[in-house]
Amino acid sequence: MPIAEKILKYSVWVAQNNYFDYYRVIRLSLEAGDSAYIAFPKVRPADWLQFEPGATNLYMTQDEFEDVYRMIQTEKPVFFTALSLEGLAVGAVHTDLDLSEGQSPGELDRRPRDLMDLIRHIRRQQPAAADTATPITAVPK
Repeated sequence: MPIAEKILKYSVWVAQNNYFDYYRVIRLSLEAGDSAYIAFPKVRPADWLQFEPGATNLYMTQDEFEDVYRMIQTEKPVFFTALSLEGLAVGAVHTDLDLSEGQSPGELDRRPRDLMDLIRHIRRQQPAAADTATPITAVPK
């Protein structure tokens, strides 16, 4: 699962077709060598986040295309994160994350409020998995 993986390259596909139920796609090449495929259908499918060896498929709705594309074009650096653990799932294109600030949700507040809370929550719940996975650290500017 890519966590705050820097996006090195991207390609965009916008077309009409009679096969797929989406017309916009962004492909990402990530710093660790993996890739991500983001498709933008009108309606997000039930299996909207898929992991394959070396690749992640993320389906976001059409109305999110402009925001994602603009961020990739205008921000530097830009990162990709995709997580699915214990019923918590997220797929995101984002600028840097500062995981050193804020608190992880406590016993009385189990719902993460944003992507950083979610990553902190997963780290706390999965210490053994975090030891073998790519470390989650603050991303330098």
